[in-house]
Amino acid sequence: MKIALRVIATLFVIASPWVLYWTLSRHDVGVAALTLIGWVIVRTIPILLAAEPQHRAVALRLPLIALVFAVLGWVLDNSVCLMILPSATQATFGLAFLRSLKATPMIETFARMVKPELGPGELAHCRQWTRVWGVYLLVLAAFGLVLAEWASLKIWTAYVGIASYVLVGALFAVEYVVRKLRFREYGRNPLDWVLAKLFPPARSR
Repeated sequence: MKIALRVIATLFVIASPWVLYWTLSRHDVGVAALTLIGWVIVRTIPILLAAEPQHRAVALRLPLIALVFAVLGWVLDNSVCLMILPSATQATFGLAFLRSLKATPMIETFARMVKPELGPGELAHCRQWTRVWGVYLLVLAAFGLVLAEWASLKIWTAYVGIASYVLVGALFAVEYVVRKLRFREYGRNPLDWVLAKLFPPARSR
């Protein structure tokens, strides 16, 4: 059930820029703000239902940010305020990556779900790439804000609705390949099979 709720919440996040595009393209900031407020309330429901009780306060941060800027956009008649949410989402994740460096790097947490015991090289890799992800997401968020202020609505929507996800996927792919080539530990998926053929594990040499 919780997996389904998380999928629904993710779909709401992905759809948000397109909802904003549809409303803002009508050139009525008030209507767009009201639509965004309603959209944020609806998309918050599956997030709260999926979150553990102790994490619900954290889960409400982004919706509250969206609501605050939606109201500001309505009051100030400024469409840019309504376009904060995608960048705020990326910035929140970026800061979460960087904050995790003070304790257990976030990527190390993910890595231990697959491999509980990590060597020194793997721990260093996790810390390095946690930092890379944090900075990368903050840069993507900043670029989204720049486009919200100075680019057309179509360009902004194309960036936050398509390009930013492609860029996130590109870094994930780069990290994945770098990790496989560095540690030569392969799974059973087709990509790992190809990489194992091109770059055999050290024990097979």
